[in-house]
Amino acid sequence: MKHLVLVACLLFTIKGFSEEAEEGKKGRVGPGKAVIEASEKVGLKLSEKALKNLELEFQKVSDKATVVVPVSSLVHFQDFAAIYRERAGWFKMVEIEPIIHGSSVHFASKDILPGDRIVTKNPGLIRVIDLDVFGPEADACAD
Repeated sequence: MKHLVLVACLLFTIKGFSEEAEEGKKGRVGPGKAVIEASEKVGLKLSEKALKNLELEFQKVSDKATVVVPVSSLVHFQDFAAIYRERAGWFKMVEIEPIIHGSSVHFASKDILPGDRIVTKNPGLIRVIDLDVFGPEADACAD
């Protein structure tokens, strides 16, 4: 009987934490917020006001071959490098293996398609927003 009570308590605790995490995400996303929609699969959709305030600049991808962008497009974390691509208003981080030549970065990725736009100015700001919406660390720091 003790084991049954302990299992029940554990299940309620886990459910409570998952609801709290989902509630935190919902509080950061929606109408009137900088992030109007968020999906871990598709990325982030930012409001017009947020786009203006972030002062982002882009470079459009013309073909599927090697992409060349300024070094300022890179976002570094842990031992990885990534860029942010914008497709149909959705921003998504794409990990890459960059080859740096002076002030330019060369890379190829199956996740980049012709017509996508690469963020070339202030991609780190999108990373902060990304972590705020999806990262568990943001909530952990508040406690």
